[in-house]
Amino acid sequence: MYYGEKLWSDEDAREVHENTLNILEKLGIEVQEKQAREDLAKAGCTVDEKTRRVYYPRALVKKTLVDAPAKFDMYDANGEYYITLGGDDVTIGTSGFAAFYLDRKDDMIKTGTYEALTEEIKLLEMLDEANHVQTSIQPTDMPDNVQELYMTKCGLMHTRKPLHLWPTNERSARAEIEMNAVVMGGHDVLKEKPHMMFNICTLSPLKMRDDACEAIREAAKVKVPCFFSSGPMGGATSPATLAAEVSQSWAELLAHNVLLQIYQPGSPVVLASWSRIFDMKTVTCTVGTPEYALMRAAITQLCKLVEVPAGGGGFLTDSNTIDAQYGWEKFMTGICGLQAKQNQTHGLGMLSQLNVFSHEALVIDCEIVRCVKRVLGGIKVDEEHLAYDVIAAEGGVDGSGSFLKTKHTRKHYKTEWMGTTVTDRRTFSTWEKETETNDIRKRACSKIDKLLEAHAYSIDEKLIEKLDEIIAENEKIVKEGKK
Repeated sequence: MYYGEKLWSDEDAREVHENTLNILEKLGIEVQEKQAREDLAKAGCTVDEKTRRVYYPRALVKKTLVDAPAKFDMYDANGEYYITLGGDDVTIGTSGFAAFYLDRKDDMIKTGTYEALTEEIKLLEMLDEANHVQTSIQPTDMPDNVQELYMTKCGLMHTRKPLHLWPTNERSARAEIEMNAVVMGGHDVLKEKPHMMFNICTLSPLKMRDDACEAIREAAKVKVPCFFSSGPMGGATSPATLAAEVSQSWAELLAHNVLLQIYQPGSPVVLASWSRIFDMKTVTCTVGTPEYALMRAAITQLCKLVEVPAGGGGFLTDSNTIDAQYGWEKFMTGICGLQAKQNQTHGLGMLSQLNVFSHEALVIDCEIVRCVKRVLGGIKVDEEHLAYDVIAAEGGVDGSGSFLKTKHTRKHYKTEWMGTTVTDRRTFSTWEKETETNDIRKRACSKIDKLLEAHAYSIDEKLIEKLDEIIAENEKIVKEGKK
C-alpha cells in the first residue's frame, strides 16, 4: 500500500532496514579482495579468511551512513554547476553497457560501434530531459581491453553533461579519472567539482567483487562519486518475496558504502537498486514488471530514511521492439521512481531487458519523461488558474461560448499543457494520408536528424590528443600483462 510518496509506512521501512543490519552483522558479505578484507578488519569488521566472509557491526554501518553526504553537486565539463543529487531533486539519464544497438537506418540489431556511440552522446548533449550521461553503446569495434576508455573519450568529446562511467579494475579507474582531469583542468578541480561518477555493481547474493574493491579505492583518492548498483534476481539470486529481495539488495549496497567511507569519509555516493525478478516462464531477467517498479520506490524510501542519495533503473522495458508493451512498461517503471523522488534514474534509450540501445527509443523516452513529470506536477489552484472571470465572460448567458481567442487561453495553453514532438494526435484521416510521419519511429528519426545537425559542442584537439595518449598507454599496459 502506498502512503503518499512513500511505498511503506515508516514502521515497515525501519523493519526492513533492521532486517538488513541483521544480515550484515550475522550473515556478512563475501569480499573477494584480500586488501579490502584487511582494511575492513582494521575498521572493526570481523573477517573469516577461510570463507572470505566479512561481518559488519551495526555501529560501523550506521557511522558510515552518517559520513556519506545527504546530497552533493555535479558539474559540467566547463566547471559550472549542473545538477544536485539528493534530497527531493530528481535527475534522469541513460543506462547500460550495451553490446548491441538498433540501427534506425535498416531496423537491424547490430553490435555496438564507436560511430553509433558518438551519435548517442551527441543526442544526449542536445536533449534537455537527460541530466547525466551514461555511455550506453559498447564500441565493440575498438580494442576490447580499453573499450570503456573509448566510451569515456566519446563522452568527454561530445557532451558537457556529467558522465556516468564504468571502471573495470584499478587501472581502468585510474585512467578514467586521468581522462576527466585532463578536460576539467586537473585532479584538484575534479575533486572540488565532480564531473564524473563510477558505476560499481555488487554481486548477488551478498558478494563484493575484487574489481569493485579496486575501483572504490581509486575513487576515494579524489572523491569521485560512486553509484553502487545492486541487481539481484528474485527467485534466482535472492528470495522470491520482495521484502526479502529488497533487504538483500540494501545489504549489498550498505556494505559497499562502508568500504568507500573507511577509505575517504564524506565521499559522495548514490545507493542504487536494480532488483528485478527472474521470470520462471520465459527464463529471463526482467525489468519491465510492476514488481521492478515497486522495488525502485522501496530502495528510494530506505535511502530517504538514512539520508543518502537514491538511484536505480527507470523508464525500462522487457519489450524487444517499440510497441504498446514498450510504452506502458516505460511509463510504469518511470513514474514509480520519480513519485518516490529517486534522485538518479537510469534507463533512457534501452529496451530488451537492458540488452539493446536505440537512438529512436532515446528520443521517445524523453517524451515519456515529460509525460511522467507532467502527471506528477499535478494541477495548480489559484485565482488565475481557477479563471472564474473568464468562465463568466465566455461561458455565461452573454458569452460567446468559445475560449479560443481569449487572452487567458493564449497565455496559458503552452505552459499548462505539455507540448509534444513525437506523439501523434492527428485525426485518423489526416494520419492515414501523411505516410512519411504516420509511425512514431519515423517521427523520432526526423527529430534525431535535426538534433545531430544542430550539435556543436566540442573540445580542443590538444585535449583529444592527451585522451588518446592515455588510452594508448593503457592498451600497452594490458598487452604487457601489467595491472
